Amino acid sequence: MPRNGPFEHEIRVAWGDCDPARIAYTARLPAFALDAIDAWWEAHLGGDGWFQLNLDRNIGTPFVHLSFDFRAPVTPRHRLICSVWPTALGRSSISFRVEGHQDGVLCFEARFTCVFVVADKLRPQEPPPDIRAIVEPLLRP
Repeated sequence: MPRNGPFEHEIRVAWGDCDPARIAYTARLPAFALDAIDAWWEAHLGGDGWFQLNLDRNIGTPFVHLSFDFRAPVTPRHRLICSVWPTALGRSSISFRVEGHQDGVLCFEARFTCVFVVADKLRPQEPPPDIRAIVEPLLRP
């Protein structure tokens, strides 16, 4: 994965993801973005992303903020390309931006913030040094 641009995750939008208006259900778009963030973790940490963080390392990352701006409908006609990058890394939090494009058209912009916790205790913790070392060079506004 090149470190000079956002990570890209491709999603196949299926007919079953759509409503009677033939566009993706609104609730599916955050799910697509979360899949892309999970793929980002997997690509940068190895293993299986959030599952590995929670089960193998006892690191949870529950979300405390989510915002979406919808720009164009998402349909099954084209692959949804989600660009993901971290925008902030705090004492116990990390923020991501996700942009979804289809056929070169910006469909949504989203912002997510989650906190690092000891998973089995839900107690805040600082990001481990190895995660901080991975994330810091990738931060961009």
